[in-house]
Amino acid sequence: MKKISIVIIAVLAVLVISTIVTVVININSSENNINQGLDIYYLDMENRTLQSEKYNIVGKTEEEIIQSAFSTMKSKPKNEKYVSTVPDNIDILGIKIQNGTLELNLSEEYLQMTKSDEMFCRGALIKTMTGISFINETEILINGEPLKTTSGEPIGPVSGDDIIISGTIEAEPVTSVKLITLYFANSDGTGLVQEERKVEVNRNQPLEKYVMDELIKGPQAKGSLATVPPETKVRNIMTQDGICYVDLSSEFVSRHSGGKAKELLTIYSIVNSLTALDDVSKVQFLIEGEKQDEYKGNVEFGQPFEPKEIVIDE
Repeated sequence: MKKISIVIIAVLAVLVISTIVTVVININSSENNINQGLDIYYLDMENRTLQSEKYNIVGKTEEEIIQSAFSTMKSKPKNEKYVSTVPDNIDILGIKIQNGTLELNLSEEYLQMTKSDEMFCRGALIKTMTGISFINETEILINGEPLKTTSGEPIGPVSGDDIIISGTIEAEPVTSVKLITLYFANSDGTGLVQEERKVEVNRNQPLEKYVMDELIKGPQAKGSLATVPPETKVRNIMTQDGICYVDLSSEFVSRHSGGKAKELLTIYSIVNSLTALDDVSKVQFLIEGEKQDEYKGNVEFGQPFEPKEIVIDE
C-alpha cells in the first residue's frame, strides 16, 4: 500500500508540474502579443455618418495589429444598422510605419468605389488606424502610388482629427501635402536657384502664406542662400485678379543688409516663388499695410512685380 501511495503521489506531482509548465507557456505566449481595445469605424446607413464599435485587436507585431484591424473593418458589424466601408476585394499590399505615420498600401480595387463610398472608406480607415496607440497619421497609397485629391495633388498623411464623422463626411481632408517651388540665391549671389519642397497645408489657409513662410525659413539645399530676413513676419497675404498682395512687417526692410544686388535677389525670390502658383501672375508688396515707393533706396517698390530671371553681374 505504501508503494501504491508513493506512485500515486508521484503521478500527481508530475501532473501538477505539467499544469504549471503549461500555464507558464501560455502566459509567455500571451505576453508576446500586442493587445489593444480599438474603435472600428463603420457606416451608419440610416444617418450616413461614421460610427464606431469597440473590438479587441491582437497581434504579435505592429503589422499584425494593422492587418487585424483591417480585417475587422471588413467584417460584419455588431449593430445591424451599420455596414462595413471596406469592400471585400480590397487587400493590403504593404505596411510601413515610421515615426508614428502609417503608409497603408492598398490594392487597385480601391479605385473602383464610387466617390461617396470612397470618402466613407477613407474616413473610416484613417479614424480606425489612427486610433491604434502607435499610429498618429495615416497615408493611403494605391498600388504604391499616393492617393490624390480631385485636383491631382497627393493627399499625404492625415490625422484622425482631420476627419469629420458627424453630418456629412468631407470629400477631402482639412490638411494635405502640396509641392511648392521656392527661389533662393545661389552660392555666389549672382542669381536665383529653384528648390522644390513638400509642405503640409491647411486648405483654410492661403497657399501663398505657406510659400512666404518657407522662404523666411531659408533654403534646405546645400549652397543656396537665404534672401528674406528671418525676422520678417507676414502680416497678411491675399490674391485678387491674379495679383498677390503680400503685407510684410517692417523687419523686411530694417533687417535687410541692403545693396541693389541683394535687394533684387530678395524681391524676385519672393515674386518668382509666388507666381509659380497657378493663381498668381504678379506680386504687390506692402510694408506694415502701406505701399512704399522704393525698397532700401535702390529699387522702385510701388507697382506690382512680374516674374523675372535675375542675373547679377559681378
